[in-house]
Formats: sequence, C-alpha cells, structure tokens
Amino acid sequence: MSSNPKTMETPAEREDNDAVFYGIAVTLGVFCGVIHVGVRDPLLTALSVLVSTMFLGYMRPSRPWRWVLLVGLFVPAVMSGANLMGYYRDLSRAGLYGSALIMLPGVAGAFGGHFGRRFMRVMFGK
Repeated sequence: MSSNPKTMETPAEREDNDAVFYGIAVTLGVFCGVIHVGVRDPLLTALSVLVSTMFLGYMRPSRPWRWVLLVGLFVPAVMSGANLMGYYRDLSRAGLYGSALIMLPGVAGAFGGHFGRRFMRVMFGK
C-alpha cells in the first residue's frame, strides 16, 4: 500500500466522485433514450448504450451493474415521457419491452469496461 496522502482517497471523496459519475450515467441514459426516440434505430440505440456503459464501467469498475441500470432504464423512461408529451406516438407494450432489452448490450459494455480496466491494471500496472 502506498502511504502517499496525495494518492489516498477518503470514502467521502470517493462518494463525491461517484456522484459525478452517477450524473454522467443519467445524462448518457437520457441521451440514449433521445437517440432511440429520435432516430428510431434500435441498433444505434444498443450501440450507444454499449459505449456509454463501457466508458462508465472502465472509469468506475466497482459494481458495474449500476451503470447498466442507470443508463438502460432511461431508454424506456424517455420513450414513455416522449409519448406523454406527444413526440412519440408509436409506443406499444412490445416497444417498451424491447427498449428494456436494450440493457443487454449494456451488460456487455459495463462488464467489458470492468474487465478491461482490470486487464490494463494487471498488464501495465497502475
């Protein structure tokens, strides 16, 4: 363990840093939902969820499932909100279930980022 106080991070500082990443995750989730509603291409939405969760899983590798939930659950939430505001009229039960399945590429992205960070740490050190 390093005894350098500049590299040591207190639990309060870690929670503050995590709060920033929670905000980034919510922003990316809303962005993925807007892509899904605006472009209406599920493959592009899946790719954006994959990239977003991979970034978050790499930056904060502990508990990568939280990034899947934060990013992935905003896609159906944005769809429902857009339907309520009248921007998205094609909302069906099958469409909502399909948008919830967008979280599956998110699982691959978050855990891929997690294991990618671990690989970089093992291969190249800190």
